[in-house]
Amino acid sequence: LGWWSFALQRTGSLMGVMRNTWASHSLPFNLGKIMAKNGTVACVYKRKETIGDATLYLGNSIEMLAGGDFYAEHKIDAVVTDPPYGVNLKSGWGGKHGYCDIKGDNNTSARDKVIHFSLGKRLVVFGSPKVPKPHHCAMTLIWEKGGHTGMGDLSIPWKPNFEEIYIFGKGFKGKRTSAVLHINSDRECNGVVRERFHPTEKPVNLMRVLIEKTPGIILDPFMGSGTTGIACFELGREFIGIEMDEKYFDIACNRIEQAQRQGQLF
Repeated sequence: LGWWSFALQRTGSLMGVMRNTWASHSLPFNLGKIMAKNGTVACVYKRKETIGDATLYLGNSIEMLAGGDFYAEHKIDAVVTDPPYGVNLKSGWGGKHGYCDIKGDNNTSARDKVIHFSLGKRLVVFGSPKVPKPHHCAMTLIWEKGGHTGMGDLSIPWKPNFEEIYIFGKGFKGKRTSAVLHINSDRECNGVVRERFHPTEKPVNLMRVLIEKTPGIILDPFMGSGTTGIACFELGREFIGIEMDEKYFDIACNRIEQAQRQGQLF
């Protein structure tokens, strides 16, 4: 491996779930690399985990996706993601975890760059009505999150209990249904209150509804705690995820691995 680093492999203890791990040393020049066609380094990452049909990268998605070589490496067909909205969110996360900031949420730059890098593919991108919509959007879906959400201006007798979802590209499939998705943000489809691992985490059921109509290999460049990857596993789809925060990267790895173990029991 030379100066590239070392590789580790460990096997899940239940039902043979395999996790292949590539991890770099702490030194900055020992990063994983994806090479461009001309032989130069296209992008780098700190760690790579392969869990079943899910491949997860610890790295900066903006840097990794610039230039297009990452897309070519993985033959990605679609992007389904929940990027920073650009609203300077200060999340209390139900008061349980203190207030936390969302990295890159001071503007829509991260959202807009990923959309720009991905044009020509199918895109499903979450966003907020508080900021301008991205260019080239073909359709806007509304996620109605349930009556328990949405503070907003208390002097107005309607609350903003919804988020927007921007659709780009062609080749979506499935029955033509309403653009308003009524999916409770606090409960799974069986009514059980869901455990949350990230301040802006989306329900697995919501991600399933979106991915069902989005064919091909799915990339989530703002993976967070891995909900998109869990939905892909449940639908039998190949998944690529990128997350820059190691805390949430580890959570995503564990959640996706656990989902695969539980899935193999049935």
